[in-house]
Amino acid sequence: MKNQSNSWLIILLLVLGTASLSVAQLPDAALIRCATTEQDSVRMSRNPALLKLRQQSETVIQQHISRSRVNSRSNADEIITIPVVVHVIHAQENNSLGGAGNANITDQQVQSQIEVLNEDYSNTSGYKGFYTDSLAVDTRIRFKLVTVVRTYNAKAQFSPIADAEQLAEISPAWSTNRYLNIWVCKLNDRYLGTSQFPVVTELNDLTRGLATTEDEVTDALTDGVIIDYRYFGRNAPAITSRIYNLGRTTTHEVGHWLGLIHIWGDRDCGTDHIADTPTAFTKNETTDVECTPVFSQCRGVTTRNMIENYMDYSPDACMSVFTNGQMERMHAILELSPRRAQLVEFSKITTEDLLVNIYPNPVQETLFSSIFTPGYEVFTVSVFNQRGQKVIQDTVNRTSLNVKNLPSGLYFYKVETASKSLTKKFYVR
Repeated sequence: MKNQSNSWLIILLLVLGTASLSVAQLPDAALIRCATTEQDSVRMSRNPALLKLRQQSETVIQQHISRSRVNSRSNADEIITIPVVVHVIHAQENNSLGGAGNANITDQQVQSQIEVLNEDYSNTSGYKGFYTDSLAVDTRIRFKLVTVVRTYNAKAQFSPIADAEQLAEISPAWSTNRYLNIWVCKLNDRYLGTSQFPVVTELNDLTRGLATTEDEVTDALTDGVIIDYRYFGRNAPAITSRIYNLGRTTTHEVGHWLGLIHIWGDRDCGTDHIADTPTAFTKNETTDVECTPVFSQCRGVTTRNMIENYMDYSPDACMSVFTNGQMERMHAILELSPRRAQLVEFSKITTEDLLVNIYPNPVQETLFSSIFTPGYEVFTVSVFNQRGQKVIQDTVNRTSLNVKNLPSGLYFYKVETASKSLTKKFYVR
């Protein structure tokens, strides 16, 4: 009887072990490329005003694109370079790098992803499809890796929908008005990645850089992209999928970060507000690496789906297209979204000086800052009262501070790098 019990115990352990393995190594057909729509729904449920703002923003975007076409801006050939900070969050206690099942991916895997982004956004990937030669364009957007921040955390995996704030606490974002922050970790719920859509407003001298939603502080700290380490970059032992293996999940999510919408408009025969992407009935969610043509019937018209588009769900090997309309939309976002616009402005600065701007001043609750350090140097921020006492301890690369608990009066905001420092006065009301 004892032997029989042991046999059943062994069988049970084998079954549980197999179940755990099946969860850990989901087949490609069970994977879901993107959680951005779901994450965005959570943001809107927290802040219902965001939906109205999003609807108003679409009008602003379309008007801006129309004006830009008419005006034929002189900087139409300008290349915008976006600096990138990659936060690698892992549960590897010995901090070993790379290999299958290790979220602490190598620098080589990170660099391969930057290479993929630059190839895809410059239309030089070499991949071809039905629409590639006729509609694919160089978006005039490039990416530069600034640093890789590695952080150990005992939590093994995270939700792409609910854990953005937790990831930002574990590895705080570098200034989201100066860098694209990408958090790489192990995700659950079958998702490969997610992104935070930009907030858009009509910019002028009074609104540039100012908060535009009730959740601006939280949004600023979580603004970026989250990618599962098993689908980040290409040609690395940590990558487990045969169809999501070329770094296109990050290309897709960065597209959302730049304001692009899924090409089927997230509803049957929906719209992505872009004229040169054919209307599609739904996403191309398939494991077909042969890239078999897909057709849609929408409003009585038959169209060939642009399965090559980076904003579809196609296998990585099938993707090769950003269109001119998508390029126009991304550049509109880079001008209309306050944090994105500041990032572009920072990218053009060539001075060796430390530059600091703080606002609003006077302030009641949250003090924001725009900080430029030469060579992307790390900075710390501290706040002193009139007696010279430090009332807010050094915070690294933070551009928003909660000051509502400080007594009314004059304070000094000090920014320091390894070689420079600058102090600004501000008042708490």
